[in-house]
Amino acid sequence: MIKTVFAFAILLMAFNTTNAQYYYKDILSNKQLIAEMAQLKEQKIRTVSLKSFEDDGMPSEGFFCEKKISRNYTSAETLTKSNITGASVFTSNFNEKGLLLQTVDSSEISSSTSLYTYYDNGKIKSITSILRSSDDDFKNEIKEEHFYEYNDKGSPVKMTVVKNFGDSIAYIFSTDENNNVTIEKNTRTGNTYYYYYDTKNRITDVVRLNQFNQKMLPDYMFEYNNAGLITQMTTTEEGGSYYFIWKYSYENGLRTKEKCYSKERRLMGSIEYEYK
Repeated sequence: MIKTVFAFAILLMAFNTTNAQYYYKDILSNKQLIAEMAQLKEQKIRTVSLKSFEDDGMPSEGFFCEKKISRNYTSAETLTKSNITGASVFTSNFNEKGLLLQTVDSSEISSSTSLYTYYDNGKIKSITSILRSSDDDFKNEIKEEHFYEYNDKGSPVKMTVVKNFGDSIAYIFSTDENNNVTIEKNTRTGNTYYYYYDTKNRITDVVRLNQFNQKMLPDYMFEYNNAGLITQMTTTEEGGSYYFIWKYSYENGLRTKEKCYSKERRLMGSIEYEYK
């Protein structure tokens, strides 16, 4: 059921905020958000609506998702509601150059804010994230800062994570002959992620080395069409024992439909996009 898909997606996002894959999460995801807004601006789209369907093709009860974009395309607000997750609002703000400056993801019990700064060449300089959560008993706030350093070719070579103004961890990056980041390593624990690319320098796999059994386990796998758009993404759960397959369709460069399949190739649910 699509309920399982949403639950998994929420867990996956939470997992990514506490683990590595910083190059993918910080830099590649940032580029994707910027590219998506530029595409919407180019086609003069101000509203994006999503419709969710169960595995039997019936609409998902209680689901609502709509993105509203400002007239000057410097901000977008997405409201999402479902019977499983409740309501949440995701807001993104951009500068006049189209660079992402801030995102705010808020719900009834928590909010997450990320602030971005850049070097003159447009490369990410720092990301400051603040996660606030509360319930009937207590309130909690976690602050995390990422500081990036680059080589003369514009590829990241080091990133320092500072948590709550105190504890810091350095991550180092290695690149290939095309300046693609291929290795991301935690200098404290030795945990390592590997990034693989196709002949067009498009990322195809994000793989981590399991320190216990020394096995390579994929977290993400991507496939593309001739236009360079992602047509399939495979995501694995922690431990790598189970995975989901997301298939995407496009029209005029805009995503029109996505379907989620289980490891057994069973349709879990689908999403359809409408643009205005």
